Amino acid sequence: MEPERYEATEGQPAGEDPAGWRTGRVTNRSGGARWRRPLARRAAVLGAGVALAVSLAACSSSTGAAGSGSTRNGLETSSVVVHRTLVIQTGKMDGRPGWPRYVPDGFTAPAGATVVLTIVNHDDGTAPLPPASPWGQVWGADATFGETTGGTELVDGQPVHAVPNDEVSHTFTIPGLLVNVPVPAASSSAHPVTVTFTFRVTKKGTFHWLCTAPCGSGATGMGGAMNTNAWMEGYVTFT
Repeated sequence: MEPERYEATEGQPAGEDPAGWRTGRVTNRSGGARWRRPLARRAAVLGAGVALAVSLAACSSSTGAAGSGSTRNGLETSSVVVHRTLVIQTGKMDGRPGWPRYVPDGFTAPAGATVVLTIVNHDDGTAPLPPASPWGQVWGADATFGETTGGTELVDGQPVHAVPNDEVSHTFTIPGLLVNVPVPAASSSAHPVTVTFTFRVTKKGTFHWLCTAPCGSGATGMGGAMNTNAWMEGYVTFT
């Protein structure tokens, strides 16, 4: 059986997994589970991600937000603070049942500035992660690319370092920056949960983001919105 192929998205060759991370056992919202045949690239990136998760806490604890005038990667950081908000709509809200969606599907921010990212989740369904999955953990950014407040997010104002894997609804994950923001399910679509994550990226460029939780359609939860650009994946740009 050949590996599953994906439609091409901006910056991705046709037939290549745009996530590059999706491998192993995944559980969908209805509790069904399947094993997917991993691609070599998926396994390699996932393995590197698991190893990095162990070291990120130590790195982020010693790397605070730099003040104006410091330099990283040849780029001067600044005291500018920008706020960006993403809303996770349910399929009913966006007119496509079973297709949750991030709105907007990305953002632009100045490189070197502090970004306060707010994610408002209206989806009350969970997309449980496997018990050993690292994607329930809050990840900062690799020091090569940027720096963050360090492995902490606010969930409705309360600081957490992780969301239990069986309570994850979605994630906002930027592979190229090694950022992972897990998002728990809302109590109801009318009562959303709000996640706030603060970080600084000291590298210019456009980076692919995706949701790593199996929140899509199909027996594995990996179809539909899960691998469709402008739904559960997109791009962020630092200028």
